[in-house]
Amino acid sequence: MDNSFLAIALLALSTVLIVAEVFLPSGGILAIGTFCSLFTAFYFAWLAWWKTSPAYFFGFTGFAIVLLPSTLVAAFAILPHTRFGRRILLAGPTEEEVVPFAAEEARLKTYLNRHAITVTPLTPNGFIMIDNERINASSEGMIVDRDMTVEIVQVRGTRVIVREVSPDELENKTADGELEDLDSEKSLDFDLPEV
Repeated sequence: MDNSFLAIALLALSTVLIVAEVFLPSGGILAIGTFCSLFTAFYFAWLAWWKTSPAYFFGFTGFAIVLLPSTLVAAFAILPHTRFGRRILLAGPTEEEVVPFAAEEARLKTYLNRHAITVTPLTPNGFIMIDNERINASSEGMIVDRDMTVEIVQVRGTRVIVREVSPDELENKTADGELEDLDSEKSLDFDLPEV
């Protein structure tokens, strides 16, 4: 066999191995085989064409530099459309799965900058009561005791982020008539027993 045939055959083998690496989980063994056959192909191309016609050698090298990445991109483009690809790639949520969460998030955003009462201690997660509704809440990293007044400062998904309101702030808001009537006695606390 002559060196030019071996160079072309090894380049074809490296192309097949790189496609196989995409479709078959080998732990990198096929990728190592790809690089070994590619370097061997370059070696045989050098032996075949470097002294006699360097233009063939550079043409072969340029072709290999374009061929392998193009083949890899094509393999990844085809992968999601195969049965194997659909099994290993995770599909995103459908619109039917996303819409209820988006509606809940939009509803919770109507509570932004309003005050609520903590029903359970926020450590940092717990529950607050606003408009006679129990809502899953998180503090901004600080522990907030039960029956404390908090302000809703952010909505993350189906959870609100709250900040404890100091008594001075509470008095100022009450004096301005901005604080809503918060009745902690109407709330039910069945998460933690009272001590």
